[in-house]
Amino acid sequence: MLDQLDGFDWDAANVDHIMRHAVTPFEVEEAAGGAHVVIPAKTVEGERRWKLFGKTGIGRYLVAVFTIRRKRFRVVTAYEMNSSERSKYGPQIS
Repeated sequence: MLDQLDGFDWDAANVDHIMRHAVTPFEVEEAAGGAHVVIPAKTVEGERRWKLFGKTGIGRYLVAVFTIRRKRFRVVTAYEMNSSERSKYGPQIS
């Protein structure tokens, strides 16, 4: 799925939002570029969304909720995995 996209769609709104969760755009891109799991997430206002579970180069386990706009990966939010998510998806991305 991600290999068909033309990169990431960052702007002040989504960068500011993920920074409130102490996540940087670099970390999201790093997690998406490595081993990851993608599952469907809740559709919001007719826009399909997915959750990406991945790990950064320094070993931080992240969730990135994203949509696809104009063939680009648009992050809606991102945060550190909780213990339940980590036990379920961590082994698949380690």
